[in-house]
Amino acid sequence: MTDQEIDNANEKAWVDRLHDVKEAYNAALKLIEWSESINYQRGIADSCKTLGYCYWRFSDYSLSLSHSLRALKIYEKLGNRKGEADTLNNIGAVYMFQNDNVNRLDVNLKCKKIREEIGDLEGVSSSEGNIGETYFEMGDYENAVKCFQSVLSDKNSSPQGLAWSHYNLGRVACINEEWEKAHEAFLKGLEISESVDYTVLITDSRLAIVDLLLRQDRLDEALGYAEKALKVSRQIGAKEGEKMALYYLSKIYEVKGMFEESLRYHKDYHTLDRDIAKDTEIERLKTAQLQVALDKIEEQKDELVDSIKYAQRIQDAVLTRDQQQTLLKNYAVFYQPKDIVSGDFYWYQEKDDTFYLCVADCTGHGVPGAFLTMLGTTYMNEIISLNDGISPADFLEELRKRIIEALTGSELLSSRDGMDLSMIRVNAKTLVAEWSGANNPLWILRDKKIPYVGSDKHQVMEQGDWKLIEYKADKQPIGMSDNILPFRNHRLQLEPTDVLYFFTDGFADQFGGPRGKKYKTLNLKRKLLEIQNHSVEEQMEILESEFFDWKGDQQQVDDVCILNFQL
Repeated sequence: MTDQEIDNANEKAWVDRLHDVKEAYNAALKLIEWSESINYQRGIADSCKTLGYCYWRFSDYSLSLSHSLRALKIYEKLGNRKGEADTLNNIGAVYMFQNDNVNRLDVNLKCKKIREEIGDLEGVSSSEGNIGETYFEMGDYENAVKCFQSVLSDKNSSPQGLAWSHYNLGRVACINEEWEKAHEAFLKGLEISESVDYTVLITDSRLAIVDLLLRQDRLDEALGYAEKALKVSRQIGAKEGEKMALYYLSKIYEVKGMFEESLRYHKDYHTLDRDIAKDTEIERLKTAQLQVALDKIEEQKDELVDSIKYAQRIQDAVLTRDQQQTLLKNYAVFYQPKDIVSGDFYWYQEKDDTFYLCVADCTGHGVPGAFLTMLGTTYMNEIISLNDGISPADFLEELRKRIIEALTGSELLSSRDGMDLSMIRVNAKTLVAEWSGANNPLWILRDKKIPYVGSDKHQVMEQGDWKLIEYKADKQPIGMSDNILPFRNHRLQLEPTDVLYFFTDGFADQFGGPRGKKYKTLNLKRKLLEIQNHSVEEQMEILESEFFDWKGDQQQVDDVCILNFQL
């Protein structure tokens, strides 16, 4: 499904919730799974909003609140004020059933304010009705009636809003023991609800009428309304409505003297009541048990984190930071591990007029990735010390051989583990370079006026005064692969103004931005071309800001390492 198709389906599910909660619920379950598979944040939020509403109708308030809060967080990040308001409305409904009127009124008022700001006039009217309901529950009947009458006089009110206001005015009339007035209001609300197939209020209106008819000893009429309320409640999965319908049916048959029927409904009522209470208690128990487990985990975590931080210090000491380079001075690095330790690393060695430099991405991240970085740098130091003047391609061949031998039969790592890397050897006097890559390319940013001379296949992208020359890597890792071939060695002539970029895939693969998408390689290329009039250090500062701005509140998906230099 495309993003637009997900949006359309979510919109339909949100509309369907008013007359077919189960259908809306099933649709939202599928849509959230699809949206999560492509990390489409708007789709996730819309699905969570619908699920939050449906779980409220199913009397599963814990799941309703958790889904609604997740939707709210995403909407706030995306700046989707309408979604934010609708979700606050959901949360207010949960607070209603939890008898938390203070929090309910707070979210009602926030919801109304947002709807006023975005010009959602129908939504403003709906919020006015919700505020009235909250006043009613707080015992402030005067302000409650003002809100309900305001909805009835508002030309922007929806049929659902009008139905609720009639229903709630009926409740106020019951408080004042104005039975006929209450009956008339409930019937009006039921009439409007049935005209738009608003199943939620159809059930509540019928149950309210049942209560009134019982007071007047109109048992047969009450029985008909109660049976219809029970049927609809079971159809839409509204447990609270089903429970109340069972209670009234038991009461009606008791008054009629039909005790066997009364007992049957009474048993069903208590079974369902226990189930609802049990669900609530299970959630509380889960929370308590989880907290105990979390406390224990927290203790173990502190010890583990201390150990990993010590490993980080070791990794920092072994990996290149500053080796007092004499040949390479003008360079910068953006190094951002996903976890405390990293599976990305950069390595540098120089001898006489020549230096070697590489950036590598090991399988995994965190502790497993860090293990491979230590293994890789150890082997690279050995290879350079034993092979004077070795070409990058031969270097990669030797490194691959050692990595495969080390991992074959290892219980710690798979034979498929290894690393992707890009390595260059540069003569600092002549600026003649050799390069080889295992899955990771080399990018050279060059003044557009300077021609490129070379026989190697490459891709060029131009923007402004600069062009980006991309050298494609061999499509195989430093490690086992299905078709092992020799690495190619590329010879190239650098220019003094060239800026070379070495990087892992963590930056381009990071999710973020307004729609929660990947940053992507093409956008990184465009960004580099855009910032080439800045110094090497300033370019890296800009990239670092770009990364964190793009990531926002999203979780970092991988280690990030980018290194640039200019001769």
